[in-house]
Amino acid sequence: MADLDRRLAQLDEFYKKKLREPQSAPLVHDYSRWGMERYEGWAPPIEWIIEGVLPVTPGLIASMGGVGKSFLMLDAAIRIAAGPGVFGQWAMGGKIAQQGKVLMVTAEDSKNAIHRRLNLILTPDQHKKLMGSLFIVPLPDAGGTRPLLECVGGQYVMTAAWDDFCNNVIKMGILCSFIDPWQAVVAADANDPAVGQCYWSSVSQLCAETNSANLTSHHMRKSGEIDGIASARAAIRGSSALVDGSRLSYALWPATADDRIMTEQVLGTPLGPLDLIHGAVVKSNDFGMSGVATYVRDRVSGLLIDCSEQLAEQIEEANTLPASAMHDTVLEANLRWSRGQPFSKAPQSDRWIGAWVMHQFSCRRGVALKYVREWVSRGDLVQEWCKEIRSNGIRGR
Repeated sequence: MADLDRRLAQLDEFYKKKLREPQSAPLVHDYSRWGMERYEGWAPPIEWIIEGVLPVTPGLIASMGGVGKSFLMLDAAIRIAAGPGVFGQWAMGGKIAQQGKVLMVTAEDSKNAIHRRLNLILTPDQHKKLMGSLFIVPLPDAGGTRPLLECVGGQYVMTAAWDDFCNNVIKMGILCSFIDPWQAVVAADANDPAVGQCYWSSVSQLCAETNSANLTSHHMRKSGEIDGIASARAAIRGSSALVDGSRLSYALWPATADDRIMTEQVLGTPLGPLDLIHGAVVKSNDFGMSGVATYVRDRVSGLLIDCSEQLAEQIEEANTLPASAMHDTVLEANLRWSRGQPFSKAPQSDRWIGAWVMHQFSCRRGVALKYVREWVSRGDLVQEWCKEIRSNGIRGR
């Protein structure tokens, strides 16, 4: 027992001595070089490629199948390659901020499919202006699709195809690259968090070393109606690491039925379930969420056209009643009350006052609901017991 205690004491003294001795092994990362002197003054501003949407960083763009993300990515690639003000200032709900070489790699679309899409949205003159600045590689026609990431010996690793992609980005001086779609170039389970971590770590390194951006497309689940940014983010397929590992995620989702009906009334034309699409940055590490862009599908080309500003103005106008609306409604409510035929404030009632508002001012049900609730809450309209009908009714004050 004494020998054991003596041996333990010797080991304890040995390790204490090792801790006191300076370490001769070189540091892989010298953290002492990252003191506050690195953070003096003002930080450089975000370097935007598309203002408020895409900085020089890696990102994910996601939607359900058939929404049109591949075509929207192609349109964004064209506009970035052309530069601000050449073919139009806007893409993906933001303003084009700079021009540079763009590389788009498509793992599913053929050369002929891409060519047909380009013919739909480019004139011959525009086509010529993109020479030397836009490069589109259809992998089915360019040697076949090879995985950029795969599992080797139980570990996820980037492949020789990824090294080839990186070398091309560096050699060509690419400002922004697009990969479409993620699941076609990743030979791994999207639900495994390690996959997302491996992929985004490599893409982030490429973007940082080349001062470029990358957008990779991915799918969203089709279950349930998406009604905003939070539910759009939650609908992106795969583990949370797939979204969290990217510096930003942009989502596209079909508008709700109510939004579609409202827009149909504003535009005066019927819209199919995939003709009105919302899009927004649903996750970002470097800036706040973007506003929600509204796209209307072009009937000829199938391209999603950003109509956010135009529709916002028209919808606001359609949602606004004339200044005399409250006064006219109060007069009508009092007239009905005096006749013993009062309105009801209940939307399910056949005496609902909102039905009269809709007819009188040619507005939607949602607009009538909003205004009636506002007038009741302000006391312009009050609910009281009406003896004639032995029930509650609405009259004006």
